[in-house]
Amino acid sequence: MKKYLLPLSFAVTGLIAAGNAMATPYIINTALSGIAANFDGVITAAGSTVSTTQVVLGQSVYGYTDKDGNAATVTVSRPNGGTFAADDSYPGMSGASWGISPTTFYDLTGQIDGFGSGLTFTFSSAVNAFGFEVGDWATCCTYNTRDASTVATYGVPVTGSGLWIAFDGGAATLPANALSDNDNPGYVATGQYVNFIGAIDSSSYFSSVTFFGDGYGEYLVAGGTLRFASVALDSVDDDGAVNVPEPASIALLGLGLVGFVASRRRKTA
Repeated sequence: MKKYLLPLSFAVTGLIAAGNAMATPYIINTALSGIAANFDGVITAAGSTVSTTQVVLGQSVYGYTDKDGNAATVTVSRPNGGTFAADDSYPGMSGASWGISPTTFYDLTGQIDGFGSGLTFTFSSAVNAFGFEVGDWATCCTYNTRDASTVATYGVPVTGSGLWIAFDGGAATLPANALSDNDNPGYVATGQYVNFIGAIDSSSYFSSVTFFGDGYGEYLVAGGTLRFASVALDSVDDDGAVNVPEPASIALLGLGLVGFVASRRRKTA
């Protein structure tokens, strides 16, 4: 197998394994200009197609095409079942967004601070690649202090404004942690506080994704354009390398199939 590593425009920080026996997914944190190479490009190289839908103000159910080519839907809700605020627009984002300013007000007992103020995306048909835009991250509050239990349990930095993600209700990961606005790849690239968070997990499929932030006092939004895909199992490594069969391997496989068919014909003759 040959591996192709596509460029990652910004370093992913603080990544730890997701729960529910899933392998560590490939997490993307990039400026919007990096989506083509770091998310869409990986999926295309893996032989699949990206399905997109733009977020619309006041809408919580969106359509996409699943791995079998069938129409499916994703429903957006609060992790604790509460209501969320819709935001008409945020400068630089490609569509409307949901306000998810980190707060402890909605938090549930035993959850990471900020969990309840996030979003949960529930898919009617499982996918293994998903991404969306984030606005206003790392504009302030980058030196908030996390509680000792969160730091010890998840192995994350003591300070920072973090973006968290969890799959199928499993353990959350911290794909992005900002100590200054220069930790936002969108700000570095364009001067706008808009970045893209995506995940590809070719070890399996997931039916829900929960996303939240823990930078208290920060006005945080998510939405823009949602991106979905399903790549072949074991086709993308956790560093974004795409596993593509060598041409010689494909040729040998073809010869093997031809030989198998010929053998079957001789036996039935």
